[in-house]
Amino acid sequence: MCTIIVTIRSVLWAVMTIAGSLMILVSLFTNRWLIGGFQVPTNGRSVESTFNNVVDKFSDFTEGRKIDDKIAFGIFLDCVKPEGSLIFEGECIPNLEKLKEQMLSENDNDFPHAWKGGIACFSFGLAIMVFTVVLSLLTPCCRYCFCCSVFTFCGSVQMFSAVLFTLGLLSYPAGWGSRKVVDICGSSQPFYLGECQIGGAYWMAVAGTVCTALASSLTVFAYKSTKSHKTQYRRQDGDKFICVP
Repeated sequence: MCTIIVTIRSVLWAVMTIAGSLMILVSLFTNRWLIGGFQVPTNGRSVESTFNNVVDKFSDFTEGRKIDDKIAFGIFLDCVKPEGSLIFEGECIPNLEKLKEQMLSENDNDFPHAWKGGIACFSFGLAIMVFTVVLSLLTPCCRYCFCCSVFTFCGSVQMFSAVLFTLGLLSYPAGWGSRKVVDICGSSQPFYLGECQIGGAYWMAVAGTVCTALASSLTVFAYKSTKSHKTQYRRQDGDKFICVP
């Protein structure tokens, strides 16, 4: 039977890891990255975009949801609101077939190339974070892998995830010059938003990135807490469940 060691710092690291992962996950499936108003259509593409937005508002009305007078979309341009009550405001699930078609398209007006890179960064980084969440729940009993401490390994890959999330956050404003964004925000350009504003989901992704970086830093203190003198004394006494500050 393994020796279970729980410390305040290891618990804080696990909580920070879970919090960062959840913030990134929720932000990705929220259409509140960019918020703008209705613009007067100036071409066929903008007429189609305006028509689709009107249809979405009508769908919210028929399903008894609160109607937003603004146009909001996330890092996934074409997504569908789940039927029934939403778990959180702005919940939106991407259309996988449409997303695959957009990701393979070479036309930047169909889907900004910068956003494609951002989605890749967020997806890869989130997959790593989910893996470290599992490891953080196992560390009270399993604290070593084949080559090094689990804390050391998790700290390294979590910092890599924080870098990926940062690249994803930078890629989003880089795609503001796309025709899709111009139709909503007017005279927008890369890193210049025009008549729109950044939504709360983007700032949630920023907070998730900060939590990920903090979690990476906390692994050092979590590792030291499991190797403290109090912990070693209690292990020598034969304790199988150790809980120390």
